[in-house]
Amino acid sequence: MIALLTGGAGVVGKALCRELIARGVCVRVLTLPGDSLAQSLPGEVDVRFGDVTDFESIRSAFEGVDVVYHLAAILLSTKRGAFEHVNTEGTRNVLTASKLAGVRRFLYVSSISVTYPVLTPYGESKKKGEALVQASGLDWTIVRPTLVIGDGGGVEFNMFRDYVKRFPIYFMPGGGKCLKRPVRSEDLVKGIAVAGIAENAVGKTYALAGSTVMTMTEMAGHVLKNAGMRHLMLPLPWWISRKLAVLKNWIGGERVSAEQALAGFLYDAAPSIEEAERDLGYHPGCPFE
Repeated sequence: MIALLTGGAGVVGKALCRELIARGVCVRVLTLPGDSLAQSLPGEVDVRFGDVTDFESIRSAFEGVDVVYHLAAILLSTKRGAFEHVNTEGTRNVLTASKLAGVRRFLYVSSISVTYPVLTPYGESKKKGEALVQASGLDWTIVRPTLVIGDGGGVEFNMFRDYVKRFPIYFMPGGGKCLKRPVRSEDLVKGIAVAGIAENAVGKTYALAGSTVMTMTEMAGHVLKNAGMRHLMLPLPWWISRKLAVLKNWIGGERVSAEQALAGFLYDAAPSIEEAERDLGYHPGCPFE
């Protein structure tokens, strides 16, 4: 079996390469031209270069492939239309290339943010990507990771961790009552690997989260305890949070809009994982244990 991983040179992609190789799968990675991260991929990986937003540059990479793991996406941007261009239209190109090459199995890595009651531009782009996958005619599976922790990855969690640790007093929008179910990167990778090859996963969507539901305040407490810090949290009402543009800079800097920075504090992301446990043998741990 040959598996193609788009965006496979990233942190999760690289770990997924190792997991699939350990399962006896031949791995091919599609990554951006000039991506220095490709040098750190396992030696067995067949590396191809191309941009998912440029169909002709990626088409040949799909030849002879049995299953596509589509990870390529952008998570942070303040550029108008960037999410639509890469996450939605890029997915359209990957699906087209898959069908032309005769690929039947397709695993799409989406996001739990598509379940938020109000979508950010990022969430909307991933939701549209899901719709394209479901209408593709391929044997598809969709996975929706929650907040990823560990192995150097998890951009959103890393921003939250750095924010909590930055000042001796930090503000928590909404009082930190929002519920999360963070997932260890190693658990996420195993879940993705199995979901892409399990026959009983075809046509299904799975939440891939950790074992433990916790509030944002509890999560901040774990961060500070692990760092040996004793910072003071001050709850911040939502109406103030929305008006404080400076909070956006403290949380995410110039890479992220205020809307996206605050969405993680506003909406719960603590889904049930029962279906993944049943179908995929998915049994995650708690990232803070």
